[in-house]
Amino acid sequence: MAGIPQSVDALSALLQGLDGQPFKAYQELLDQSFYHTSFRFEFIHVQGSPGAFPASVGRLSMDQSELGLHPDCLSTDARRMGASDYLLRAFQRSVDAHTRRNRGARGSGSYQTLHLPPEVLERNVVHWDAGRVRIAFHISLPGSNDNRVLGRQAADMLTGELAAVVQDFKASVRRGAELRRHCDVIEDWVHMQNMLPSYGLIAFIGDGAILPRRTGASQAPLEEGAVVFRAPDQMAVEVDLPNAGSMRGLGIRPGVNVLIGGGFHGKSTVLNALVRGVYPHIPGDGRENVITHPDAFFICAEEGRSIQGVNISGFIGELPGKVDPTRFHTQDASGSTSEAAAIIEAVQSGARLLLIDEDSSATNFLIQDPHMRRLIPEDPITPLFDRVQELYERFGVSTLIVAGGSSDYLGAARHVMAMRNYRPVCMTGRVAALNLPGPKKPPDPLRIQDKRRMSADNFDPAYKARRLGKTLALRIKPLRLRERVLEYGDTQLDLTRLAALVDPHQVLALGYALLLGRSVLEQKPLSPSDLAAAVSRRIERQGLDILSRGAAMPLFLARPRRLELAGAINRVRNLKVAIFDA
Repeated sequence: MAGIPQSVDALSALLQGLDGQPFKAYQELLDQSFYHTSFRFEFIHVQGSPGAFPASVGRLSMDQSELGLHPDCLSTDARRMGASDYLLRAFQRSVDAHTRRNRGARGSGSYQTLHLPPEVLERNVVHWDAGRVRIAFHISLPGSNDNRVLGRQAADMLTGELAAVVQDFKASVRRGAELRRHCDVIEDWVHMQNMLPSYGLIAFIGDGAILPRRTGASQAPLEEGAVVFRAPDQMAVEVDLPNAGSMRGLGIRPGVNVLIGGGFHGKSTVLNALVRGVYPHIPGDGRENVITHPDAFFICAEEGRSIQGVNISGFIGELPGKVDPTRFHTQDASGSTSEAAAIIEAVQSGARLLLIDEDSSATNFLIQDPHMRRLIPEDPITPLFDRVQELYERFGVSTLIVAGGSSDYLGAARHVMAMRNYRPVCMTGRVAALNLPGPKKPPDPLRIQDKRRMSADNFDPAYKARRLGKTLALRIKPLRLRERVLEYGDTQLDLTRLAALVDPHQVLALGYALLLGRSVLEQKPLSPSDLAAAVSRRIERQGLDILSRGAAMPLFLARPRRLELAGAINRVRNLKVAIFDA
């Protein structure tokens, strides 16, 4: 904490004394800390004007004993992550229950809560340190239309309201049962994801799961009319979890898996649950026991994306205009070339399970009708159907593909499951009896090695602010209202097709990971996949705060996976690569 703590009475007097002064007078709050009867808080950033985005950042600190935390809640890394997530959600609920909004101009005079998804992510907002817990929060200090301090309103927010928030928050944590349940669920999930290989699985869906969501735009579970998931006996496995004990569920095994069924029967719902099942989920979400291999990646067509130097020749052959598919460059990819690049990039970056929905794929990339093969023999596309078994046999990469309009992939499948009214049915035996034709063997093997190298002239964060008539040294932030589009320097990086990005704080972390990558490249040129691995290792060793070192203000970050970082690097439109044949 900064300085000698002062009482909240002193804080109230200070704020009321600032009333009516220019808004910048709030800067007096910096480098000071204040204490209440059972907690302390300080400001680690103060905004420059009413309604500024991001707002001011405060930080609470209290003894763990004040919260009545049982030591068991912090006994493992998984339980600590669960406890951190629970505390953050409990604090947000208390803020919503005990604070008013918009006391000042332009939305100022409000606590700004985080909109947390049901996924539990590693974040830098909650810190545990020497018997204390610290929680950072955003607060917009109240100001007037003429940029003056509203001191009395600020005093009310930071004395009365904050005390009520903390009191309610502490009561929620002290009840204990919900917190322990939160930690139990997260610990079970982490244990099971680590144990997937031991069970011979790449994914697991526990019986009793509620997979459908309330609406297409919501991640809240469907309540009324939801069909409870139950695995068919032929595909059921029993697993043992540290807290829940024995659990039955659907075991999805390595190889080529095909999920079929009629429209609106739950195929895409299962796939979407598996895409987001690379993260733990909070109790009550319905997807707590959906566990996907940590290196699963969703593949789709992405027309218009940038591709720089990727060898897509295993899928795309000779192209018109003497375009070289072994070092393919474009600023405006087609559906088929974008999907081919996505698979190559994902495997280069360590993906071990590809999740594909035919509805979001380029049809001519997935399959090639036999009549079309005869009519258009010069088609340069080798469909994924002809490579999907090779991906598993040579590279150890499994596939789960949702197929509703074509039976082709059934001829390549090791395992087939149908969804009927949101209930899974094993179809592997019935499909095997059909003796369907399998893939054609392409004449040349698939090549995955990445021969591209990037140097440190990539990822320039400088921004030419034409309105201000000057160049800013750094601009990294999610685009307002389109939070999976990252403003990075003079470019916008569209990450909307990286389906496992579930929180805008992951997007912000990706931006600062690119900045860290720039410094890594100063030491040695690397491929996009190697750079993603190197930066991810640094985050693993040193924590998320390594990304915010030197930042102008505190950053609220959530950890992205290595695969999303590689995906972001590969989508940078001005990416510069050199290609080495050696």
